[in-house]
Amino acid sequence: MKKTLLILLTLCGFLPLSAQTPKTVREFLRMSSKDTTTCRLHGVVDRIRNKENGNLYLTDGTGEVLIYGVRDGSGQGRRFPELDVRQGDTLTLVGRRSVYDGKVVEMQQARLVAKSDGPDHANAGTGKAKVFTEPTFKGKDKGAFSKWVTEHLVYPKEASPIEGVVKVKFVVGRDGHVQEVEVVKGVHPLLNAEAVRVIKKSPKWKPGKADGVPVRCSYVLPVVFSSPN
Repeated sequence: MKKTLLILLTLCGFLPLSAQTPKTVREFLRMSSKDTTTCRLHGVVDRIRNKENGNLYLTDGTGEVLIYGVRDGSGQGRRFPELDVRQGDTLTLVGRRSVYDGKVVEMQQARLVAKSDGPDHANAGTGKAKVFTEPTFKGKDKGAFSKWVTEHLVYPKEASPIEGVVKVKFVVGRDGHVQEVEVVKGVHPLLNAEAVRVIKKSPKWKPGKADGVPVRCSYVLPVVFSSPN
């Protein structure tokens, strides 16, 4: 019965959340060409190439990927122009990896399941920003933040001897504060919680800018845990 239900959901264009694998853009780009996993990507619209069909580029701090066509994931059948997606908006998309002409990795006909307006949504155009400046942490790049996180981690004794890498997604907001912290790939509940705790306590960043205007930037940070025993 469950297998039949999954097939029906797939044919209708919907899959249960458990059947959608969260991926960073880098992980998505590196997937096998034979992998048909339905993936969930979360990132910021870098630029829109075709405003009628929803061909756009999505970035999450780990890389950039072409989304070849965006369709309404709410089931209301809205066309892309009606979805009101602009450059700088943050999107959550679901779809499968494909390769065009044996060269270009893309997600075709992605379903839009969530959208958050960007900092300049009302005035955003569809061209590529002339100048983009990455957020900085204490005057340095995100590598400095990774070091800061490692220095402030406290390994939970109850988790010993478990080790591994917890991948945490977060957004550096327009005001420089770290927001929307969540685990995208966990190891153990206690280790996951500790990684989130430290990242949420991050000092304020200098926000990224597009054409001089502060923008939201999304990152995925690997947090390494080694048992002290």
